[in-house]
Amino acid sequence: MVIALPMNSKRKRMVVVLTLMGSILLLVAIYLFSVRLIFLANASPFDAPIVAVTHESVPKGRGSVLAYVPTVQVRDSQGRPLTLKVDTFSEEPVYSLGQTMRVVCNPNRGCIEDTFMARWGDGLIDLILSLVFFAPLLYYKLVLEDRDPRAKLLSIPPDA
Repeated sequence: MVIALPMNSKRKRMVVVLTLMGSILLLVAIYLFSVRLIFLANASPFDAPIVAVTHESVPKGRGSVLAYVPTVQVRDSQGRPLTLKVDTFSEEPVYSLGQTMRVVCNPNRGCIEDTFMARWGDGLIDLILSLVFFAPLLYYKLVLEDRDPRAKLLSIPPDA
């Protein structure tokens, strides 16, 4: 596909940068979705009791913060109890021992909260960002090309 728009060099640079950024974010989104699908393929949902709450340093933004991290107890396929940390945290002490928490656990990889955002949030945010970067490209291709009669002449494929 050839973009046949008469563009100045600033516009060309912008199109190249947007295409590159959108492509990178799309690849990251695909990676995050595939990692989550692999996790969920061997995971099971549980209503698990919280057996411990640790106060530890967790990554947040560019640094880390002290936060409360719950640990739950679930049963594996043989019925043995497993104690697993949940991949979530709160800076406020909202978790209490004995409280039941809805989680999805993979015995080899840990647990996540059983919410839509915990399951799909990272990949979905990257996918939406990649579409934001691709939107101006679609605008240039679909709208501006129709307004420029020279662009239509230049984008006609040659006869074989």
